[in-house]
This record gives sequence, C-alpha cells and structure tokens, in this order.
Amino acid sequence: MKEEKPLYIAFVWNQHQPYYQDNSRRHYIMPWVRLHAAKNYYQMAAILENYPQIRQTFNLTPSLLEQILDYTETDYVDYYLQVMKSTSELTEAERRFLLQHYFDIQWERVIEQIPRYRELLDLQGRRREPRAVKQAMERFTEEDYRDLQVWFNLIWIDPEIRAGDPLLSHLEKKHRLFSEGERVKVLEKQMEILKQVIPVHRRLKQKKQIEIMTTPFYHPIAPLLIDNYTALRASPNLPLPDERFTFKEDLYAHIEASLHQYRGFFEGQPEGIWPPEQAVSPETVPVFSETGFEWTITDEQILEKSLGVEICRDGYGHVLNPEVLYQPYLLSVEGGEMAVVFRDHNLSDRIGFEYQGFHGDHAAEDLVHRLHRIRQNLRHSEGNHLVTISLDGENAWEWYPDDKRTFLHGLYRRLSHDPNLHCITVGEYLKQNPPRRKLNNLFTGSWVDHNLTRWIGTESKNTMWDLLARARQTVEKYRGTPRLTQKNLQEALRNIYIAEGSDYQWWADSMPYYLAAPFDGLFRKHLANVYRSLEVPVPEELYSPILLPEEGEASWEEDPLSGPVSMLQARKEKNQ
Repeated sequence: MKEEKPLYIAFVWNQHQPYYQDNSRRHYIMPWVRLHAAKNYYQMAAILENYPQIRQTFNLTPSLLEQILDYTETDYVDYYLQVMKSTSELTEAERRFLLQHYFDIQWERVIEQIPRYRELLDLQGRRREPRAVKQAMERFTEEDYRDLQVWFNLIWIDPEIRAGDPLLSHLEKKHRLFSEGERVKVLEKQMEILKQVIPVHRRLKQKKQIEIMTTPFYHPIAPLLIDNYTALRASPNLPLPDERFTFKEDLYAHIEASLHQYRGFFEGQPEGIWPPEQAVSPETVPVFSETGFEWTITDEQILEKSLGVEICRDGYGHVLNPEVLYQPYLLSVEGGEMAVVFRDHNLSDRIGFEYQGFHGDHAAEDLVHRLHRIRQNLRHSEGNHLVTISLDGENAWEWYPDDKRTFLHGLYRRLSHDPNLHCITVGEYLKQNPPRRKLNNLFTGSWVDHNLTRWIGTESKNTMWDLLARARQTVEKYRGTPRLTQKNLQEALRNIYIAEGSDYQWWADSMPYYLAAPFDGLFRKHLANVYRSLEVPVPEELYSPILLPEEGEASWEEDPLSGPVSMLQARKEKNQ
C-alpha cells in the first residue's frame, strides 16, 4: 500500500509598522508599535511555545524592531502616553485628545463587548472626526477620563495575557472607578510585554521553531524605488508623477541596514527577504540575490501573470490545478537567481478578512478541511508540495470575536495532531525540496490586484513622489560639497529612506481623510528634516497639506499631527 504523502504548510507572518517618530524631536505621534506589540507581536510568537510541532516564518520589519528597541531602552515622547497623567492635571487639549483617540480600536468586536467602555463611547457621542468631540468634554467627569485611560491601554493587551495576569484580570472584573495607581500599572505591564518581543523571537529561532526574515529597512516599494515608472507595466494608462524616481542605490542601502540590524538581534544572515507589500519586478531579483538572500515571497496573482497561466478555482475556492501554485520556483531574471514561493491568496484572505465572521473554532476547522482538500487534489502529483499562507500578523485579530485566541489555538491544536499536515519554515522546506520548476519571467506588481496603483497614480500619491524625488535630488546636489559634513549627509539620507516607506502613499487617496491626514503630515515632516539636515531652506510646498477633505468630510482645524504638543515646527522656524 502506497504511503500517505504529507502536505507541507508554511505560515509566513508579516509584522510591520511604519516609522512614527519625528526623529528631529524624538516624538512618537502614533502609538501602534507599542500597542500592537502588547497585543500581537509578542503573543503571535509566544503562543507557539505551546505547540512545538508548529514551525513558522516571521518577517520582522527593521522599522518595527528599531522602534520597539527605542521604546524599551531610550527616552522618548509618545503623544498617546502624554495624556496618561492624573486626570486633575489634564489640560483642555489633552482631554480633547483622549476623546478623539482613546477609542481607536474596533468598536463592534471590542468596545461593544465591554459595558463600561461602551458606556464611555456613548458618552463621547460615537464620533470619529476631528472637531466632533468638543461637546463631549462637558459630559466627562474625572472618573470617566481615568476609566477611559485604563480601558484603552488595557484592551490593547492581548486577551490571553490579560486572562493569565492577576492584576489585569482583576482590572477587567473591576470594570470602573480605576485608581491612579492602576492606571500606572497597566502601562508598566505594556512595557514588560514590549521588552519580551525580541527575546521570544530569538528564543524560538534558536530552537529552530521559527525562521526570521527581514525586509528593506523602512519598507519601501522596491520596484518603485528602482524606477517608479515601471508601474506602467501592470497599468499602462496610469497617470505618473512629473519627476521620475530612479534610485536603485537606495534599495541596496535599505537592505544593508536591515542586514546589519538582523545580525545584532538574531545573528547570522537571513535566508529570506520579504518584498514590502510583496511588490516585485524583474529588477528587484538581482538586488535581492546579490545581497545574499536565497528566497523571496510574493502573491499567486504575480505567478499567474508571470506564467501566463490562470490558477483555476471551483465555487468553494479550491484550486483545480494545484501543482502550479503549491510548489516553489527557481527564479532566474536579470542576472539574478533565487527561489520564490507564492502565497495562496484565497487562504490568506480567509484568515485576514473572512474568518472574522466565524466562531474561532469553526474557522480553524474550515482551514484544516481546505488544507486536506489541497492534499487530496495533489495525491497524483510527483514530489512534495508546499502551501504558503502569508499575511499581516496583527491587523486581522481585533475583528475576530475573541481576538486571535480561539482561532489560533484551535488551528495549532488540530495541525499538531494531524499526521498528514506538516507545518514547516520556508527555508527548511527549500533545503529538503529544492525548486523543480524554473521561472524566467517575473511580473511587476504586488499583492494588491497584481499592480502598484495603491502607491502611485493618483494626484496625491504622485505629489508625494514628486516631493520625494526633489528632496532626493537635493541630497545629490550637495553630496561632496565642502559645506556638507558626513554626519549631515547621513542624517539627510536617513530621512529620505524613512520617507521612502510605503505607508504614506498607501493612505493617500485610499482611506478617509481624517485617518490619512496624519500620514501626509508625517511624510512632509520627514522631508522637511532632509532639508534641515542639509542646512538649506525647507521648500514652502512642504508646509501645505497634500491631502484635503472631500465634500462633507470634516477638516482638521489644526495640524493633524498635533497631540498634546504640536509636532510640526512653527512656520517661522522653517528656515532655521
């Protein structure tokens, strides 16, 4: 009797946050590194210690790791923490900030499930836009503000951690009338968790239970960094910026910085590189291979376009030609060669967007069933096969009924005891199963609709590219001149690299104005810091918002980056 052939599964979790710090002041204007670390980045790895049979791959972006280290080892200003003071000392601006920002979590799945937090949201008026919370300030008492301070930071700690911690579980049960001391204790617990994020990944890597990848340092869209006009390949009629951006050397600089950081945290050379947003082009391949990477990852739609073959699915989403998708390829393009795996778009999206509507245990059962169906459909195919499931490791969970807890425990428990489904790291699979098929063409695109239009092609996105290009050209203009010190040059380039991050264009023209405007402000702040590092006047255009509200949207009356303290320097300081 023929022996049953197992199916191999690679979970690849992308853990990323953009750079939220104004590095001229060391102010963090958004809290998502701290909060996602407390709720997701530690626990996504730590949960695996309960399931030693489960092997996984994690991409920890350098911009995330740099900020985690900053939080745990240096002095900083976090706007969201500046309002964590005695309620009797809160200024009017700080009270307004609390009511505007301390409901920043999923309302239906999270706040609605906590009577006291829901009560505070009702008291606030359930308003999201700027200017909309002024009336609520008259309704909030000091006790209300203190309860809001505690609940916001408490709920951004992973629920499994809260349940297992005597103090945190006590606060959940207490529900209201928190003390000043309890407010302080919640923040102390957050920082304890942050300090364990890097060690838990290091520990699991040493046990070979996880593989850790890296990515270009500040998460730029690699094809657009090399040449932003290559966006036309997938979208021939796309409007483009006036300034063509072609700084391939910047991609090398991002990668070299990533490798330096990786060696400091985890030792050795990472085998895999995550292209930010899984955006690739033929020109990215030699850069990745020349810098020592053995494999990379992108989306199944890129495989379809590269092969000119449709990956067919039935009405239930099962792949009908599975041998095409569920194997690695040897990518040989533009003189570069490396292995590439392609994620199952459907299964990844089920975790990211669809299973939130399931009970966690039912979602786990559904995924395992689908993996068995893939194995069954591959039973007559030669060799071993790999299903790659890849997505963000943080953004989906607050939409789940019980966060990640029930789903991941149910999934890992089932997979741990299933002899026909083996979880494996990508690197381990490739060592045991080198690619059998060669790929001599790579389509230019990303996981988003196999193109690059999420980052270029609208008026605001193109304006960002033009501003970035002019700042980058200014750096080259002054490079090598006697007046520019090496220190100032490096600081200018660092701000360029930060501004090259993908998240600024991601938000522009794609998300509601009141959410996107802070990213516009931060982007312009980074570019202003380029000119300040060069000791030349900041262009006037950097003081004007790129994004404007649509008809019916409330505008920001003040700088959208302002928290308790304004982040952007005053206009009169621009030439100093």
